[in-house]
Parts: sequence; structure tokens; C-alpha cells
Amino acid sequence: MSKPRRQRTQNTQPKAVPSSTRSRSIWLAGIGLVALALVSYGVWEFTTLPSSELNPDPAGVGQNAAPTDTNAASQSAESKETTRVSVRAPGSEQESFIAPLADAYRRIDPTADGWQTEAFHEATNTQLHHLADLFKDEIDDTLLEQLVDQDFKGSGFQPENLDEVFSDATIEVKRGIAGDQDSADIRHHGPDGLKAAIESFRQLYTDGKIARVKLKPFRILLEDDVVSTTLYFQSVGSSESGTLQVNARWTLEWSLNENDLPKLRETELDFYETVCHRNGPELMFSDCTASVLGNVAAYQQQFLRSTDEWRSKVSRDLGLDVVANHGLALGDVNGDDLEDIYLCQQGGLPNRLLLQNSDGTLRDASVESGTDWLDYCASALLVDFDNDGDRDLAVAQEWRILLMSNDGTGRFQLEFGISSKAQSFSLTSADYDLDGDLDIYVCGYNPTTSSQRSGAMGEPMPYHDANNGGRNLLLRNDGNWLFRDATADVGLDENNTRFSFAAAWEDYDNDGDSDLYVANDYGRNNLYRNDKGQFTDVAADLDVEDMSAGMSANWADVNRDGRMDLYISNMFSAAGNRITYQRQFKTSENEELREQFQRHARGNTLFLNTEDGFQDVSEQAGVTMGRWAWGSRFADLNGDGWEDLIVANGFISTADSGDL
Repeated sequence: MSKPRRQRTQNTQPKAVPSSTRSRSIWLAGIGLVALALVSYGVWEFTTLPSSELNPDPAGVGQNAAPTDTNAASQSAESKETTRVSVRAPGSEQESFIAPLADAYRRIDPTADGWQTEAFHEATNTQLHHLADLFKDEIDDTLLEQLVDQDFKGSGFQPENLDEVFSDATIEVKRGIAGDQDSADIRHHGPDGLKAAIESFRQLYTDGKIARVKLKPFRILLEDDVVSTTLYFQSVGSSESGTLQVNARWTLEWSLNENDLPKLRETELDFYETVCHRNGPELMFSDCTASVLGNVAAYQQQFLRSTDEWRSKVSRDLGLDVVANHGLALGDVNGDDLEDIYLCQQGGLPNRLLLQNSDGTLRDASVESGTDWLDYCASALLVDFDNDGDRDLAVAQEWRILLMSNDGTGRFQLEFGISSKAQSFSLTSADYDLDGDLDIYVCGYNPTTSSQRSGAMGEPMPYHDANNGGRNLLLRNDGNWLFRDATADVGLDENNTRFSFAAAWEDYDNDGDSDLYVANDYGRNNLYRNDKGQFTDVAADLDVEDMSAGMSANWADVNRDGRMDLYISNMFSAAGNRITYQRQFKTSENEELREQFQRHARGNTLFLNTEDGFQDVSEQAGVTMGRWAWGSRFADLNGDGWEDLIVANGFISTADSGDL
């Protein structure tokens, strides 16, 4: 359930300037640094605590042990004899690590601390990869024999009857629910039966060819008489009616073999849905990136190059990081009624302002506009701060907020800058005090060094309800490019030490002013009700704290009742769903805490705004499984007057080479 996190020291470099006014020699700053770390390969040895303190807890009983006084342990460790501990890690022949890492590497094996369910998952995961291959490729009888128990039985992978739940000129959605199958439903037996069931399913697609198949196991049951996996299934490909996507939920039972992988004994279909885009074999959306950006030099020379490549060329001291969060802003900056794009970039790489041409292509105006900042930038806004009719620019660097005025032609000048109270991740703007100009809310993530209150290795503590993050900032626009920190004055300092990713303004209570929802990573969110310019956090009272890994928030009236509803992007964690529902998970804690961890792994959330308050309708609406979700946006994609949902998700998309 844990995830990488950008943890950087507060930037103390001189005032930032655009790259067009500073020497380009910074591109050479990192050359030669890569070789410095490559002097040790093979056996690495570090002084550690005695080996008696490093033994793992195979039975998992340590959960109930009395807590250790870490201060006392630290003091006593100095007087103890030290020793060296060697631990075998993936990808290495022999390596040694300090105590916490040695223990972490031991726990790569889930059986080391009693998680038999995860060990079983690893074994069945190999078989599930084989099962996915049977759906995509020609069926290999040898592979089939290795996967399937001779006593296999199942009703198939599609129900006989489907109900149409939505249909228009371009999209058709049908659903069918199965489960609790009796003997009359069992149509397939043995390996040949599974083969027939797969071949029948493949006939949904043109020539039986499926472009993509994904299986995601999220629940495991290990009982004396039942060993099962519950998973999400998805397949996509061309069909006679158009592009077809099948979404399903299966329960698979396995037979255990002492010296072999588990074998598939039974399949049960719990849920089934088809989504068909009717415009022939063409996809609903076409990737036009290359055609729009093909003439922009930065597209080939900067955007298409991986972070790994830039890390070998640019010093990390400039702000380049493998775990990075960079936003963009849209707006017409030169008054030609065409939307332009401003892209935030890694430290050491210039931000880019791309102007739209009349034919829809883009051209690079970064240098001439004066907006090609080289500092690490996470977020930007293109809005009119000075009420002169053109879009100005706000840029969130790691520890600074910069505001630039637009002369109306797309040329910008720095007007205002202020240090933020935390590493800034995103910006949002609204006229919260109804004085006629736009104010800015800054979402902070990691705290400054001086105010940091972190746990081990600077991590959010506790993981599921962290309250040691950076402070968010409200900048009140007082006119003439003067902005003041009004955070405490208006009540927004309440519950203001979370790890905030994003925020969204909306008048949820229809009283005429903008309220503010803040999505926080590692725990509870905030809903600040605005009462004539003064804010109160009412998230707990209205039950919209949504304790999870908040990444984004978005408002829309999804049921068209005149009240704005709320959608939050979180992280769906298959591993988290498997582990937090196991009996051995946090056995010493109360049920409420266990439920909080389960909620953390559930995924995205939709709150319906009703007369009786907000209601969580996420599971009924089928919107929780957005995978590792980042941004989300309501938009009417098919023009029928109802708001649809777009969720951007994913993390590392390169092939897994196995090289740590």
C-alpha cells in the first residue's frame, strides 16, 4: 500500500530566474557524477546492531509485543558490541545492510512474517499470467495442463442473459450478474472444459483476437476446505459492433499441490459488463500527440526522453527526481481565441509555453514569453489576476510561488513572489471574499526543514492518518499585484498539517460563496465551509473526510438535482485489499482502525450531495476501482447532458527488467 514519495530538503538556492537569462552551463553540472556511486559491487558491509536484534518474527507474534522505547534502544546500542549481517537480496549475490534494511529484505518473503496469503498470491499470480496468455494467444495444451486441475468445473466467462443499461449513438453498456452456481449451471469440466470456455469468450472479438487482457487479484481466502482468489478481469479488442471492453469479477478456487503450483479447480462469474464503442474498429479517442507536437523541437529533445536519461545528464541538485509531480495549465495567452498550454517540468529542464496555431498544431514560445523557468515546478495557473482581460501566470516551484503579468500578447513579466510554507504541489484559484479579484490556494506536501515533524526516515506518520505534513497557504489578492498570506486570518489554518495534493473550490451549500475541498495523501481530507470569507472545516461533521490517499478532487452535479456532488481520486490497492481483510491484520487494534486501513485501500470515492447531507455512493456507482489514480475530471464526453468521469492513473509504465 505504500508508495514512493518526493522527500527533498527545503531549497535554499538564490532567487530563481528564467533559463533565457542564466547560463546554459547548468546542463553540464551533473556530468561525471554517475560514476562516483559505482565503486562497490558484490559485498557491501555496514556496521549494524547485534544479530540477535535483527531476527525476523516468522510467526507474526511481534504485533502484540510491548512497544520498544526507541530512545532507550538508541542509547544502549552505543555500548553494545557490533557485528556484520549479510542478507541475500534480489538481483545480488551477496550484500549486507544496516538493520532496518536487513529486516525489510527479509520481509520480501511473505512467509517470513506469517503472511501465507501473500505467499499463495505469488504462487497463483504465476498461474494467472498463464491464464491471461490463454485468452490472448493461441491456446497451448501443455500450458493448459499445467494450469488446470483434472477435476476443474465452471459455468463459463459470460452469462447467458445481459440487460442493456445504457445506449446512445456511440456507446452501449450491458450487464449480467451470475454467482452461486448450482449443478445445472456447470457446463465445462476438466482442462478441455476450460479451453472451450475461453474459446467461447474469444468469439466476442473479431477473429477471436483480444488486444489486451488484465487480471487483478484483490481478495484471497485460505480456509481448510476453500482456497480461492477473487479478481477483476478486463479485456479490450475489436468486435463486429465496434471496440469492445469486458469488465468482470471472478472467484477462482484452487487445488493445492505439495511440490507444484496451485491448479485451477473452479471458476465462478460474480459480475459481468460489456462496453461497446459503436464507431467500427476505431477507438473512441485518437492519440494526436505526434501530429500536434511533431514540429516542436522540445517534443523530441525533452518530452520523449525518460527521467532515467535525464538523471544521467542533469544533477539531482537542480531538482530532478524520479518521483515527480508536474502539472499543466490551459488558457488563451495571446488573445487569438485558441487555448494554449503551459507545461511544468523537472528541475534543470525548462518549463514550456506552447501556443496553438490555427490548424491545431503547437509552437514553442517558452523563451520569447519569459516563462521558461528551470527550477522544479509542480503546478501552474493561467487566470486573470489583474482584471485586464488577459490570462496571467502563476507558477508553483518547490518552495516559492511566482506570479507573472501578461501584456496581452503572451509575454510575461514577474510581478510577485513569495516563499511557501511547504513543498508546493498544486494551485487553485477563486474569489473567496467576493471582492472582484481572484485569490490563490496553495497545496503544500512536505513541510519545511525548520517545521518538519516526521517519523522514521521522514515518512508521514501514521501512514493512514498522517498529520505531520506541510502547511497550505491562502494568498489574498489585494490588487496591484499585492498578495497577502491570509491563511490564519480566515480560519484555513485548522487541520492544516496534512500532505495535500490538490484542492477544488465549489459552492456546495448554495449560499453564494466558494467553499473549498482539500484532497490529502495519507489520510483525512478537509471541507472548508465559507461563511462570508471565514472558513470552518466541516469534513468530519458531513462525513466526507474520505480517509485514503487523496490525489485530486472534482465537483459536478452528477444527478442534476441542483446540488454539487464530489469525486475524489485515491489509490485502489489490490495488495491492500488482500491484506487488510485478513484475520491476522493488526489483531491488537480495534475494528475501527482496521476499517480505516480497508477504506484507505478501497479506491476512489463519489459523495452525492443530498437534502440529508453527503452520501457515499461509490460502490453503487461502480467508481472505486480507478487503479493508482491521480487526476480526475467530470466532462460530458458524449454530449447527452450528463457528466461522465475521466480518471488519469498509473505510475511506472516501463518494462520490469528485474534490475533493482
